[in-house]
Amino acid sequence: MQRKEFINKKGEVFSYLSLESSKADTTLIFYHATGFNAETYKILLEKFFKKNNKLINVVALDQRGHGLSTAYADYKDLNSWECYVEDSLEFIDTFNTKIILSGHSMGGVVAAKSAYLRQQQTRAIVLLEPVLYSPIRALRFRFLTKLNLHRKIPLVEAAARRRARFESFEHAISSYQGRGAFTSWGEEWVRNYVMGGFRKTNEGVKLSCKPEWESKTFKVSDMDTWRSLRGFKGKGIALCGGLGSTCPKEARKALGRLGSSWEILEYPDSSHFLPMELSDEIIDRVYEFMSK
Repeated sequence: MQRKEFINKKGEVFSYLSLESSKADTTLIFYHATGFNAETYKILLEKFFKKNNKLINVVALDQRGHGLSTAYADYKDLNSWECYVEDSLEFIDTFNTKIILSGHSMGGVVAAKSAYLRQQQTRAIVLLEPVLYSPIRALRFRFLTKLNLHRKIPLVEAAARRRARFESFEHAISSYQGRGAFTSWGEEWVRNYVMGGFRKTNEGVKLSCKPEWESKTFKVSDMDTWRSLRGFKGKGIALCGGLGSTCPKEARKALGRLGSSWEILEYPDSSHFLPMELSDEIIDRVYEFMSK
């Protein structure tokens, strides 16, 4: 994949990965999960490009505060996920093709909100383990958040404690391999995450997504996505794991009630890291869905 740069209206620089063909008339735009980066999903995206016979371009954005993007990212000024959506809309507006918007976890929320706001251009939404509570639970979450009564989120504290520096890229890869969130990831997936999410320093390498930024992103989790999903008139597919899913059963039922243009698939033996665990299955199902 080719690495390119997008400069927004403020002059901020965003990095993104691209696979493009002169034959393509549609572009899939992919948004990564919190704390990850575009290159993390390189395996999945290259498979998608190949499966579609290079007739759909594929681009993946390093979102604000992540990957190799250098846009302003001070965690003290992060109060919601709206900055991610605003960045997404500016990025979308640089493309003159029809688009498919896709994302994993937090990236799925960015994709859904962006699709609603760019309906004429968007052919479909592809959600991979989106952060999506049921409408009732989401309303309760927002209400408690406004009152500052929501319970502590373990991910917030864990992200804040994340080790940020290693002696080398290889040291980081070996430290992650087979442990914690990376337990079910293959070695190449871990390597892509590290190569796309660390920068060299005089002392070694460090995370480009600062632990404070990742932690704050979890803390200001956006649970007001249903308006966008209900308002989107195109088709959509959601693929969800069965183990520790961020899109639980009641949310999936609510997605199913959006109408016949939606397809919801569950993989009981897979986790929130569904893209890393079942990339071939995901590509096959999404290809079938887009071919209908």
